[in-house]
Amino acid sequence: MYQLTENPDMILCIGTGANIPRGHWMWDDYEKWLDDGNTPLPVMPAKSLAEVKADLLAAATAERWNRETGGITIAGVQVGTNLDDQNRLSGVLSAIQLGGLESVDFKAQSGWVQLTAPELQGIALAISAHVQACFTAERAHHDAIEQLQTQADVDAYDVMGGWPSESGLGHESPPVAGLGAD
Repeated sequence: MYQLTENPDMILCIGTGANIPRGHWMWDDYEKWLDDGNTPLPVMPAKSLAEVKADLLAAATAERWNRETGGITIAGVQVGTNLDDQNRLSGVLSAIQLGGLESVDFKAQSGWVQLTAPELQGIALAISAHVQACFTAERAHHDAIEQLQTQADVDAYDVMGGWPSESGLGHESPPVAGLGAD
């Protein structure tokens, strides 16, 4: 099967994804296919600048979510940052603040550690900084994308650049006592 392109001297072969120029030996196959009564698919309309910018905005939001929920490294230990992880940490901090616990067993993505309230607060602060850095980067992408004026600007835009490291702080987070210790 074939599809017309914006260039009348070029056809797209759907099966291979190859663009076939007029005069190429495969153009003869295309003409035979037409002679057999087949009809190529119409030209795929190009997206408008607004549609392409909307796609970039969606890609930036998706990347923010992936980075926000992908975890961070604190003192060499991988700590989860998805919403469940954040909610569990908040619950444990609340229980400690009520005065019932001196320390808790904490299951990081990399294994078990025992942590005190100040250590848990350090983790919570690192996660909060990471999440905020992800949203700040997403906002910067959204602002930059809104300023794009031409298709060339859109084509050159790198939605994967400018994100925080996995710690959200631009480098590995500061050590939290008890985390990463043997």
